[in-house]
Amino acid sequence: MNLIYELNPPKILNNHRIDITLLNQELIKFLNRAKIITNFTNYIHITDSVLGIPRFSSIHGAQVIMNNLTNTSLNVTCSVRTRDRNMNSIIQMVTDAIILKISGLLFIQGDKPAFEESEKGYSLSNPTDAVNLLNSIGFDKLIDLDLSLPNKVSNQRLFQKKINSKPRRFITQSIGSIQEIRDLKELMKPNHIKLIPCIMVPSVKNERAAAMIGLDWSEYQGNFLGFLKEVHKETDHILITSPNSFDEGIEVLKNWT
Repeated sequence: MNLIYELNPPKILNNHRIDITLLNQELIKFLNRAKIITNFTNYIHITDSVLGIPRFSSIHGAQVIMNNLTNTSLNVTCSVRTRDRNMNSIIQMVTDAIILKISGLLFIQGDKPAFEESEKGYSLSNPTDAVNLLNSIGFDKLIDLDLSLPNKVSNQRLFQKKINSKPRRFITQSIGSIQEIRDLKELMKPNHIKLIPCIMVPSVKNERAAAMIGLDWSEYQGNFLGFLKEVHKETDHILITSPNSFDEGIEVLKNWT
């Protein structure tokens, strides 16, 4: 089984101001973190402006990593927020990703942008519609096009629409139990779409992030590696997220290998 490590690109603003010197320092830190990750796994997933906070684009983050690391086995995937981009912009990003040899893109709606003037926060594009269109014009033959999936499916109509768009894989929101994975696999069984569960590292530093999304990690908090081994029986890949503690996430990779 392969562990994929989620990595956030640097924030662009510092105290609501642009500071190029600090930004370059943060880029070096980002690259150094990527180097550390590749000591334990060849799989990195780069996020796209988590919580709507402006960051370097995931595609640019991937470019920085791939231009500076010599690991020929490196497998980089990226998130793409659709609410910030119209379809022309999305097609440009996907083409850039293909040229860079990024292996896959995860299309997500994304949180309301921090600098959104409208209280309604209109989305320019929908992830499912984006994947559907990209598939129809042949991009799926050049790069994996993935969609996100809640850990529990409550809206069957929206779920079926996602299925009909034929993504390569579904990547879940943070999972809290083995049963959630099994239930999702059962739903997808007739459609032959792969599932990658996202699992948050249980730690004090990540408690706030878990609370924000309503994640209950009580099933695995006491034995995280044991939980990963159980998940290993259900899926080929796991996306590891540790949003507020890079070091604790790396410890998981170390102990797994």
